[in-house]
Amino acid sequence: MKHLKTILLQLLIISFAATDVVAQNTYYFPKAQFDPSIPSPETFLGYPIGSHYTRHDRIIAYFQELDRLSDKISVNIIGQSYEGRPLAVATITSAANHGRLEEIRQEHIRQVDPQAPQLDASTSPVVVLLDYSVHGAETSSGEASLLTAYYLVASQDQEAQKWLDEAVILIDIAQNPDGRDRTANWHNAYKSTPPVADPLDKEHLEQFPGGRTNHYFTDLNRDWLSITQIETQPKIDFFHQWYPNVHIDFHEMGGGSTYYFEPTPKSSESPLIPKSSYDFNTVLAKYHVEALDGIGSLYFTKEVFDNFSPIYGSTYPDFHGAVGATFEQGSSRGLLQETANGLLEFRFTVRNQLLTGLATVKGAIAEKAGLFNLQKDFFRTALDEARAHKTKSYIFGDEHDESLTQKLVDLLLRHRITVFELGSDQTIDGKSFKQGSAYVVPAVQPQFRLVHSIFEETPPIQDSVFYGSTSYSIIHAYGLKYAKSASAVSPGNRVSNVKTIPGAVVGDKSNYAYLLGWTEYTAPRALYALLEKGVFVKAAFKPFTSSTAEGPISFGYGSLVIPVAGQTFNGDSLYRAITAVASEAGLKFYSVSTGFNVEGIDLGSNNIQTLQKPHVALVLGQGINSAQAGQVWYLLNEHLKLPVVKIDPTNIPRANLSKYTTLILTGGSYNGLWDKETTERIKSWVNNGGTLIAFQTAAEWAIANGIVREKVYRDTTRGRDPQTGRLDYATRSEATAPDRLSGNIFSADIDITHPVAFGLQKRKLFVNIDGSTILLPSADRFSTVAQFDSEPWVNGYISKQILDPFRDKAYILASSAGQGSVVLFSDDPTYRKYWYGTDRLLINSIFFGNHISSGGRR
Repeated sequence: MKHLKTILLQLLIISFAATDVVAQNTYYFPKAQFDPSIPSPETFLGYPIGSHYTRHDRIIAYFQELDRLSDKISVNIIGQSYEGRPLAVATITSAANHGRLEEIRQEHIRQVDPQAPQLDASTSPVVVLLDYSVHGAETSSGEASLLTAYYLVASQDQEAQKWLDEAVILIDIAQNPDGRDRTANWHNAYKSTPPVADPLDKEHLEQFPGGRTNHYFTDLNRDWLSITQIETQPKIDFFHQWYPNVHIDFHEMGGGSTYYFEPTPKSSESPLIPKSSYDFNTVLAKYHVEALDGIGSLYFTKEVFDNFSPIYGSTYPDFHGAVGATFEQGSSRGLLQETANGLLEFRFTVRNQLLTGLATVKGAIAEKAGLFNLQKDFFRTALDEARAHKTKSYIFGDEHDESLTQKLVDLLLRHRITVFELGSDQTIDGKSFKQGSAYVVPAVQPQFRLVHSIFEETPPIQDSVFYGSTSYSIIHAYGLKYAKSASAVSPGNRVSNVKTIPGAVVGDKSNYAYLLGWTEYTAPRALYALLEKGVFVKAAFKPFTSSTAEGPISFGYGSLVIPVAGQTFNGDSLYRAITAVASEAGLKFYSVSTGFNVEGIDLGSNNIQTLQKPHVALVLGQGINSAQAGQVWYLLNEHLKLPVVKIDPTNIPRANLSKYTTLILTGGSYNGLWDKETTERIKSWVNNGGTLIAFQTAAEWAIANGIVREKVYRDTTRGRDPQTGRLDYATRSEATAPDRLSGNIFSADIDITHPVAFGLQKRKLFVNIDGSTILLPSADRFSTVAQFDSEPWVNGYISKQILDPFRDKAYILASSAGQGSVVLFSDDPTYRKYWYGTDRLLINSIFFGNHISSGGRR
């Protein structure tokens, strides 16, 4: 009897599930038949998809339920976000393919080797990667991922069954779970029943920082090449475990637009990518056309979005022989919104993403043979191009900055780029590289095109109407010593892992002082750790050479001096503290027994000044550039381990600023942000000893309000069309595009004796320029820390009209104001979290800012 009740209960559940399946699928799958033992997303979640915003944990739970119930899907956790949410990927294919999945994967990744036999399209499955929710505020794709997985796993349609035999479908379920939940919680908190379509309703207007970015306000769709974030690292590793044939990155755009899929404009394609790769977007587009035409959805192609740079999820796959593409759905930013195209429903946006994703699978299977040929030819021609290229070897590395050198090695290895140790000391283009601290990257390797992207300038851009950054050269951002050789450089051992740099105190315990150079990228972290422990630390404002256990060692500007006398620690405790910091930061401290130096100043000189522990406040909130604020927050938190205080601009009027040594203002809208009284309070705080650091428009605000006596360059011609001739209206977009500035690399001369530049070893500085703030050189002879060259342009796209005003203008101004200091950056030195060559200038401003004065030092 008990067994009979169990059977009846199961039949009842299946009956209810079948009824639900019909209700759920009327809109999304009007003709499909599904396995009733597999719950639909609506059954599992308790609401129809498109009527509520699904939290990340519930999305993961549904995928895991599918994994529990079906042998067609496996779900793996590959990492976690900064806020602790799981990063998960799903693999969907037939049960038979799952049984030999590792064999399939190994066969597929061998296609990177030009010598390996090509896959047989009649027996090998095609690999499709669908990436969802890289921008958390673009929510339709996350809901579509649920329906996509449900259809692939539960559909009983013959075509869907065939797909699973013919393809391995990989789903990155949610690339940005922190941002997605931020947005989902916002919309769910402010949605109405019935829905409110008015665009001014609070549901549609998510506030700072919004859910587009991750915890540190990073745009994860621009992190594929630089790999700065913990969400990106496992994603890149997963990509290289498969090398998919087709990769789709799902996005949203403004609600007034319809739906975009590739091909992209011909003029915004990268010359590094074979034309055949871009042409294949047109081949696959016919399947997307069929899907959207079938439901009457409007769409467009070949406009607006470029497919040029490997920083993007749509283009990084193109640099690996795949067909990469962006799908962009006009966003409802809520359940229902009025748009130029009429009322836009959230469920409509979800359906478009669902159907184009399934159409991609269908197209990839139908075009499998062509996709296999494409990927095979890609890596074969990469070697051909490398052999024909003028550079045969790229050499980099600096014995004075091993920590940053290893950071670049790590990046290259994550991209599966072949790296060797330098076989012997070399001098190339007047630059010396030492065996043991330098590395060689051969041009002739399957990853040549990505190597080119990292070590060479970005290829010329044909189209001035450009969506994203026009330059992405990594090597300039790192600021490391590097050279290009026209001949192959003899390599040493191949590198398989990042070198662990052992920290140590050379010379053991001292009874006099310990020294640390300031050239290493991790040196500031060590300094903050020592100050946090209460260690008394001084810095050298002039260079010197000391006698150490390793012989005479030169210590440059900013080098740290830790005297044994005057500490609150006894000698043994101080030694243990320094040893622990050295080990954590991977740095070499030197023990010395005398203050009398071999050359330069002695250790008791007034040019060796006491440092104070910084207490930093960062203005962060509505009206502030969230990307820049997030970059500063990330740099101080993750690199320095410094707990920066994040203050909303509305709280500045009542904040006790005397608690802070440093106040950082990134770019943003400062006009009218604070009243005169608040501005005077900030000015008074600076005059009483505070250090104000300001980027871009914040620098303009500081000058305009008399906090510092510097000047902004005003270009009265900017925004005006210098051409007076008559033009056709249809050419307006192209004709006005030269007024735009996006991601150019400029060169500048920097005073490496200035505290803001301590630790830099060469005067040539590469900087990213993304804004329009231009600072005039200071009237004070010592305050222009960095000045653009007379021919500053290095890479990117910029018109002569925009470039000319930058010539010989200031990049950094550092001045005293009363007892305090003001450091102004004309642009953001922490750009996208990977400009390590300039973010250290911000760090120096924090540690040494109170030692800066006009006309010299305090």
